[in-house]
Amino acid sequence: MNSTSSKPNQRPARLRTSKLWLVLCGLALLAGCSTQTNHKWLTVFFDGVPPLGGVTNAPAASVPTNNVSATNQSVKAASPAAPAPIPGSSHPPFNNRQCDSCHEVGGGALKLKRPELCWTCHKDFLAGEKVKHQPVENGECNSCHDPHRSPYKKLLLKKGNDLCLTCHDDPLAAGKVKHQAVESGECLDCHAPHATNFKGLLKKSVKDTCLDCHDDLIGKKKFVHQPVDSGDCLECHAPHATNFKGLLKKSVKETCAGCHDDIPAKQAKAVHQPVGDGDCLACHNPHASDKKALLKKSAPALCWDCHDNFLEKAKFTHDVVDDCTGCHNPHSTNEKALMKKSIPSLCFDCHDQKDIAAVKGHAGVEDKSCITCHDPHTGTDKFLLRGSAKKPAVSQ
Repeated sequence: MNSTSSKPNQRPARLRTSKLWLVLCGLALLAGCSTQTNHKWLTVFFDGVPPLGGVTNAPAASVPTNNVSATNQSVKAASPAAPAPIPGSSHPPFNNRQCDSCHEVGGGALKLKRPELCWTCHKDFLAGEKVKHQPVENGECNSCHDPHRSPYKKLLLKKGNDLCLTCHDDPLAAGKVKHQAVESGECLDCHAPHATNFKGLLKKSVKDTCLDCHDDLIGKKKFVHQPVDSGDCLECHAPHATNFKGLLKKSVKETCAGCHDDIPAKQAKAVHQPVGDGDCLACHNPHASDKKALLKKSAPALCWDCHDNFLEKAKFTHDVVDDCTGCHNPHSTNEKALMKKSIPSLCFDCHDQKDIAAVKGHAGVEDKSCITCHDPHTGTDKFLLRGSAKKPAVSQ
């Protein structure tokens, strides 16, 4: 029974061994055959053999070796990279990874308080200055500057005027008329950001600051308005913005009345129209002039700007008409026609009363005004007689 039962089990083993020998023999034969012959025999023994020229996998990307064998290259650990440069500015200690210049080793604490920490590298720009910017004096450097890097110059947190407006109200919002230097420039054109010896953190005195741009206000003029000469530009002008032309703090009338409070006289009965209208600049230059009293022109040329020039066609003129202010007050008075005095009193300043009384034509007219018979400015005869005062011509 045992010999009979073991024979069927031995046959499958023999068959498997025979097939294995056949495969090995086939592979040995294939080693010396062409590609086409190899492919033919492989399809006999194996299923799923791809056709000739078929592609089963995508080619691997080539790796440049720079002519150096990969086995000869040594692998090194990458060193910490420096901060990537950005447009703007970087603090040198941060850029050079010298963190311990400001920070304690092993922690983020600063070695010193600000601004003492900053003074270890930067000059103490507060020393010797009278007027100091409050954040700087309080050591609040980081309120304006980033300690590491910034997209703006000088490590600023914001660009230009935007930084100033973080704390300060927009000065241009104060009025419709805006200072061009403020509107188109930067605060630092006039102001120092840290400290200075001038009020308002100005880099220079008010006078010198204004003259940097307005260098033609005084020139070589003979007469200079006292506030201008003293550099008190801000007595009249707002430096940033206002609602009045010329950046005045008030209207022209109110500005002038701030010092010249006696013009016009409070009880005056007659006021020159430009004065009443507050148009002082119609006659005066507010800064400097070659004419006395800061007049734009000398009289009577200045007067002809408004009044008709009655001298152009005159045959005879009064000697004093070249000086209108000899008889007239240019601002206000209690007399008609802005006369400085009553007519008789004014005439007697030049004409001797005894000489006038000795003239036969003056007999019996003592109570009349001089201008009843005489024109005060021009005439057709040397006595400037009006038509009604002339004697009728004697008929031949």
